[in-house]
Amino acid sequence: MLKIQTYSKTSCMAFEASVLGQLDFESIAIPFAGSAKLDWYLKLWNKCVLDNDVCQWAWWVAKAKVENNNEQLSPTDVQILLDDSDTQIINPLLLKWFSQQDTIFLENLKRNSKKLKNEHRQSLAIFAGIMVGDYLLSFDHTTAEFHRPVKQVFSDIIPIINRIIDNKQVNFCSNFEAKEFIVRTSCDLMYANLPTPNFMLHFLNSKKFWREVWVRGLDPSQVILHTVKESFGAINTSKDRYLQTLAELLSRSKHIPNWAIGFQEGQPASLEEVTNIIKRFRPIKATYLKDMSQSLEGSKSYIVIAPEKKVKK
Repeated sequence: MLKIQTYSKTSCMAFEASVLGQLDFESIAIPFAGSAKLDWYLKLWNKCVLDNDVCQWAWWVAKAKVENNNEQLSPTDVQILLDDSDTQIINPLLLKWFSQQDTIFLENLKRNSKKLKNEHRQSLAIFAGIMVGDYLLSFDHTTAEFHRPVKQVFSDIIPIINRIIDNKQVNFCSNFEAKEFIVRTSCDLMYANLPTPNFMLHFLNSKKFWREVWVRGLDPSQVILHTVKESFGAINTSKDRYLQTLAELLSRSKHIPNWAIGFQEGQPASLEEVTNIIKRFRPIKATYLKDMSQSLEGSKSYIVIAPEKKVKK
């Protein structure tokens, strides 16, 4: 059954939420979490959220927004984080994106975050640092002089990252390759929003790559590419390899009762080709379409719903 949702000005996250909101589940596993925007929203529904992403910056953000139910940064924490007595630059790679002064701030923030009393408060500090860095990169060399003082920006961000949702669930976040994550995870529903081919190469060549360089403290390019070598996001993934990887993921997900598989048309496989792979394992209950062909994205996004086969008594 094809249920069509035409393009509107709402985001892809709204489309995802509208589809998932029609499903019956208490816990959900998301192997490609990214910035965890949808995941945070699911906590509002009191769902238990099990997040994963191969990037460590995403893992830290998910720990702050999803796994964390109670912790917030206190004024004392902020004072600790803003200590700028150390002017040493340990990771000079950051100078590719930031001035020396801003690099020193980010280096101090990361060092100081380790002084906080637990990992969830540390994750909030990292999350705030990512927001600060992204703010700085929203200016170019012709407008950099107009950005506000970095400490002021950081202080203004604290009330935002301190908006914590307690969904009374034991949420969990991990940093594995997707197939490894899913075989370790038990839940009611898997939502796999499949990355497009070469997405990791695009990330490594984008401004956002600074996040991974900062949280890891080194150039992680080769480590990440090795991790995704046999997975989604690998360099020069053919359509056949992409479909094979999907089959491998689904084969490892048989223990999960319900699947929701999201993907973009022609990236690199068609709707028919993807659904044929899914049908090897389970019947398809519904397929939802968000047509964005008239938007800037210019593509069609699908979510295919596949519940486990019911055994006749």
